[in-house]
Amino acid sequence: MKLNIINEYDPLEAVLVHRPGDEIERLTHDNMRAFLFEDIPYLKRMREEHDAFVAAMRGKGVQVYYLADLLGELVRSQPEAKRRLIVKVCAAERNTGLIEELLSEKNFPPEVLLEVFFNGITHAEYAERTGRRPSIARPHQTFVVQPIPNTYFSRDPALVIGSSVVSCKMHYPERVREAILTRAVMEDHPEFSGSHILFGSTRHPEEDRPFTIEGGDVIVLNEEAVLVGTSERTRSETIEVLARKAFAQGATRRFFEIPIPSERTFMHLDTVFTIVDRGMVVWYPGVMENIQFIHRYESDGAGGVTRQVESRNLERILSDEFGQSLKVVRTGGGSEHFASREQRTDGTNILALAPRVACTYERNQRTVAAMQEAGIEVITVVGSELVRGLGGPRCMTMPLRRRSPTH
Repeated sequence: MKLNIINEYDPLEAVLVHRPGDEIERLTHDNMRAFLFEDIPYLKRMREEHDAFVAAMRGKGVQVYYLADLLGELVRSQPEAKRRLIVKVCAAERNTGLIEELLSEKNFPPEVLLEVFFNGITHAEYAERTGRRPSIARPHQTFVVQPIPNTYFSRDPALVIGSSVVSCKMHYPERVREAILTRAVMEDHPEFSGSHILFGSTRHPEEDRPFTIEGGDVIVLNEEAVLVGTSERTRSETIEVLARKAFAQGATRRFFEIPIPSERTFMHLDTVFTIVDRGMVVWYPGVMENIQFIHRYESDGAGGVTRQVESRNLERILSDEFGQSLKVVRTGGGSEHFASREQRTDGTNILALAPRVACTYERNQRTVAAMQEAGIEVITVVGSELVRGLGGPRCMTMPLRRRSPTH
């Protein structure tokens, strides 16, 4: 796999996803908010919707990799990588006593271990598998290892800038394992042999803590510039660390820090702003047309970075980076009422499959109509269950490679 992401709109060639699995069945009325859900999806329909989304991407020539498949190949063929992964998972669960048990193929063969990685395991299930009596109340409802139902939002745990991987540091503990699993694949799976981890490598964990950053806040403008949102999930301090590393590796030359409201409705920059072609964006005007105090990061020439207030507004910055005037498609077609409705159902969280070819939920009718009027070929997918986790097509994908004139 040759990684290559230098913008958000060149033809998408390869992507990493996670098909919703039985981890979704762990959600209940009592725990769903703790797991960052506001409703309980219907898994059967959710899978059908995700399969249709994947089929739509494949229909445009995209090669789709599944995280669970790659992890399965990893744990079956690489004992040392498997051990490292189990150690990381148990450390994140603050239960290192599980390490040797999970390494036992008698009680936890690879297919069961994979279930534990995604679905977690209750005290009752653990007792049944190991023969140990549970010593906790409600063993069927409490977990030895927590499930990770947000994993189908594969954008957030990792991303590619240029030919390098950013392994993200998740804001909420409930999502940390997603980054651990994705990073294991990027570091140890033969498909990604030789991939450079720009930020977040397990080999240098001390460099990046306690800084948090999630992939939904990172938007690659071009080969020289990256836009990063400071949000509920991404800290300004992290951008400086990432920028310093990126400049040192020659991965990019400019970072722009865009502050957005620290609210769940706007949890990431890509929930209010996405790019569908060079010079063409879709944005939620209630946030994006009120952006202030943008900062620009550049190399100081001595291994550090300079951070200064940007004198240009966002529209001017984007026009300059695209090298042409900016065309804005507004969520809800510009209607404040429908923009608010369709923002809630990820009308702005759009995945570009190629220049002016973009995928979104069919339910966001006003935004779809506005995109079509702007000359965009819109690939619509059903998202009645997928959207219950508050994420759209961009959230559900980690692009690995886009075709560009120089690659």
